[in-house]
Amino acid sequence: MFFRKKEPESRTTAPRTQGAAESQPDAQPAALGTRGSASGDAQTTAVLDALGGVMTALARFPVDLPHRPAAETTREMTAWQRHAVMGLPIDGGEEGASVGIGERDWRGLVRAVAALRRDEQSSVDALVSELRTALWSCVSAVHEAVRIDDNAEAQTGTHLALVKKAFNGATISTIKDDVLSAVSEIDRALKERREEQQRQYKSLASSLDALGRQLEEAKKESATDQLTGVGNRKHFDLMSARAVQLFSLGRTPVTLLMIDLNKLKVINDSYGHPVGDAAIASVAKALWKVFLRQSDVICRYGGDEFAVILNSCDLVVSQTLAKRLVEQVRTLPLPSPAMEFALGASVGVAQLEAGEDVAQWVARADRAMYQAKKQAMGGVMIADAGSGLAPSTKLRSA
Repeated sequence: MFFRKKEPESRTTAPRTQGAAESQPDAQPAALGTRGSASGDAQTTAVLDALGGVMTALARFPVDLPHRPAAETTREMTAWQRHAVMGLPIDGGEEGASVGIGERDWRGLVRAVAALRRDEQSSVDALVSELRTALWSCVSAVHEAVRIDDNAEAQTGTHLALVKKAFNGATISTIKDDVLSAVSEIDRALKERREEQQRQYKSLASSLDALGRQLEEAKKESATDQLTGVGNRKHFDLMSARAVQLFSLGRTPVTLLMIDLNKLKVINDSYGHPVGDAAIASVAKALWKVFLRQSDVICRYGGDEFAVILNSCDLVVSQTLAKRLVEQVRTLPLPSPAMEFALGASVGVAQLEAGEDVAQWVARADRAMYQAKKQAMGGVMIADAGSGLAPSTKLRSA
């Protein structure tokens, strides 16, 4: 058996820095991701990247809930993602006021995600419960109808047996009395059956009507922009395709307005995204005031852009309405008292042409809108036939 030779005290090397730190009770560990090893920094970065990806997914694919609109979920999860990955304040404070990893509100992040999942689960549970109740009402109604049929059939069979027995009797009077009694009972049973069936049908119709309203409401919500209450992009895609199809049949004029809220990026960067959202919602209200017909289709196309489809409306009327909208937006109350400039809108107007598809129609209106944006306060530009523009019809800046 071999033993290692003990080194003499005089040859002992100086203590390592790490050992010295370990011997001092007040020594603080290196901050995660700031003074650790290169491998530790890489691991921290990988974890933050993965967490950021998860939060981004929650923000990009929200679910519309009864008490938590999708837009609200997107804003909240985006704020937590920026806080977790970059250390930025949750309340959207200064961009440069970031905090270190150890100072970030990790418990708050967990609570926010847990609350979101609870709300989603509660909404799904409620929907499933409503569907289960409606389906069970249908099953119960069918079961009750079958039971009523069976009961009526049993009563009818009993009295028919009495009729047969009566015919086998001895006297005419006995037969007459038994037959009349049986007919009366059969008539009563059939009447009760009809009345009970009517009640069951009404109950079933009520349940189906309630279910239909719920499904219709869900369908309406899926086509509505949560921030503004106007149609969303999905609704625009559907209605613009229908407009092109109807135009190909009757050639009734239909016009598209593409509308851009000017300087939204400046508003978001200078005054915060809540103020930007308020500005977008204000423009939506102006749209409701200008485009009043039931056939007018108002949608949020995306970001700071809106789209309006004016059925049975030519360029002259459309241009007048577009100018009215621009003036309405300019007179809207400022979404923040700190704002130093009025809201503005740029509008591109394009009447659908024969043989044009939705993409070409939107592209013409969009190009006209960007030409209008070149004006100081926005305005209106009419798209000419094909890809040209009609500058003589633009609304000059006031």
